[in-house]
Amino acid sequence: MRLTTLSLALLPAAAAAAVAVLGTGGGVQAVEARAGGGGIPADVEVMSNDAYVARYGTEQAIAQQVPLPSGGGTTAARRSASDPSIPWHHIYWSALDWDHNDIPTRRGTDDFGFAHTCTKHNMCTQKAINAPYNGNADRVTGDRAEYDGVITSGGSVRMTITSVAERGGRGPNGRNTPDGRPIGTVTAFCRGQTLCPDWVNQL
Repeated sequence: MRLTTLSLALLPAAAAAAVAVLGTGGGVQAVEARAGGGGIPADVEVMSNDAYVARYGTEQAIAQQVPLPSGGGTTAARRSASDPSIPWHHIYWSALDWDHNDIPTRRGTDDFGFAHTCTKHNMCTQKAINAPYNGNADRVTGDRAEYDGVITSGGSVRMTITSVAERGGRGPNGRNTPDGRPIGTVTAFCRGQTLCPDWVNQL
């Protein structure tokens, strides 16, 4: 059953408060109603960081602390990972898992973050690193959460992958992240091999 603005009006008040129609083509998203019973504003939208920057511009994105897209694809990201002028805590992109845990992917160092996943495991794209985060954590130990994913072709699994996130804010050498957000991506890899095949970065 597809819910529309009209069918929402026919729902009981408590149920209608917990449902919102987001965007013109995005379908219906279940939204948790606030404890006070407040309604969902009519202009609520869900969008990627890239879409936000495209609509509102770079200056507003910075003011609202929305991480800017890398804008240069895998090649630019590879170059920036080895650029010493970029601090370890610089965020390339972010994700939210199904439990709404904040998972930024930072430049990092040889030991964690994008610099580690790309140089040590040849997993260098936002799509590949973030894909396992679109779900719940498969294993959680303390602040460390592991997320599994698959790369499929016609329903057949070609590769299993894992992305690992640190939910705490303690950075290298005991320093806290300056933005107060979690460390985020620690590593990401293709299971059963040290280096992901190059085609993984072309998806």
